[in-house]
Amino acid sequence: MPRTRMLVPLVVVVGTLAMLGLALPPLFLLVDEIAVPPASALPALPDGARVLGQQLGCGSGGCWQEVTVAAPEGMSGDELAEQVLPEGRTSAFRSIVDLRRVSSGVIDADAESARFFVQYDRWID
Repeated sequence: MPRTRMLVPLVVVVGTLAMLGLALPPLFLLVDEIAVPPASALPALPDGARVLGQQLGCGSGGCWQEVTVAAPEGMSGDELAEQVLPEGRTSAFRSIVDLRRVSSGVIDADAESARFFVQYDRWID
């Protein structure tokens, strides 16, 4: 009996802390509009592609990161964009621990490179 009295409060406390830990990252986005995911949140780049630059952009509703990627030799910027993001845009949760949704998409492409964006999607606007 004494063991149960101690175990139940412990389970409640651990469960509450776990729920709070999972809820904080998405709720933090409501307060921190400048939060942006890292460039590594882009889908995998093909071999030979290299990041030329990163730039932070902000507007109404939040911020995003623009990533300029040089296409590998023998591939155009349009082909690079098609290979990295076949549908032009994607949105996915980062992980079970971090429930923020990361959106990435193609901004534009030219003969030698493509520009992508990565940003957090907000659940509540």
